[in-house]
Amino acid sequence: MSPSVALITGASSGIGREFALHYAQLGFHVCLVSRTLDDLQSVSQEIKNVGATSLCVVADLSTTEGVQLVLENCIAPDVLIANAGVTMAGRAGSTPWAELQKMSFLLGTGVAQLIEGIVPSMVRKGEGTIIVVSSIASLIDMPNSAVYAASKSFATRYASSLAREVGPAGVKVTAVCPGYVHTNLHERAGLGHLETRVPRWLWIDASTVVRAAVAGVQKGKSVVVPGLVYRVSLPFLNLSVAQKIWAKITRRGRRRKASKA
Repeated sequence: MSPSVALITGASSGIGREFALHYAQLGFHVCLVSRTLDDLQSVSQEIKNVGATSLCVVADLSTTEGVQLVLENCIAPDVLIANAGVTMAGRAGSTPWAELQKMSFLLGTGVAQLIEGIVPSMVRKGEGTIIVVSSIASLIDMPNSAVYAASKSFATRYASSLAREVGPAGVKVTAVCPGYVHTNLHERAGLGHLETRVPRWLWIDASTVVRAAVAGVQKGKSVVVPGLVYRVSLPFLNLSVAQKIWAKITRRGRRRKASKA
């Protein structure tokens, strides 16, 4: 009997890697998707070490062609983790349109395209699990990250709407919306200063995100916010005082002028 299949995008590091190892330990065959083969092969070796099998697919999911490539190589998975993503910050009007378009597709429309290509097979089988890794940014106002927040809002609302549609057919859909997570995502986006500016108690580990998402699926929740601090504070994060504090915490420190010898 063939093992169940888990398809995981953005699988080369961070949350995606954690999901990959989770399902490998459950005995799944794991289809790993990312833009970088070397990093995928590293995760693939980790999966082999726990006794599971994997397939590496190099694809750019900011394009329709990348989505199609994944659908052609990972057919009818039992679990889909839509995790591929980037983060971006900048004042409105400061980011090239091409970058905005790629990001909004990767985080929004592309997620829907991938799921739309897979969910019919799950419905036919009468079972399946879809987890969309979104962001707390989809639930609150995010000055200087408006397009990012809007793209994540698309993904969250798509997931929660889909959950109602396909739930009766046996397909479980959950959007997980973390805050700050210890990954290399911020560093790659040039936002490494957040690691020191944001208080430690606001950070969570990738394993916390995975546990919250899996528990949310089991409980039939369509939207999950990992981390007690975020669940408690979420109703207040759009208040003006909270927005001011957040902006002060996350802004870049002023560069010191070079002192003369």
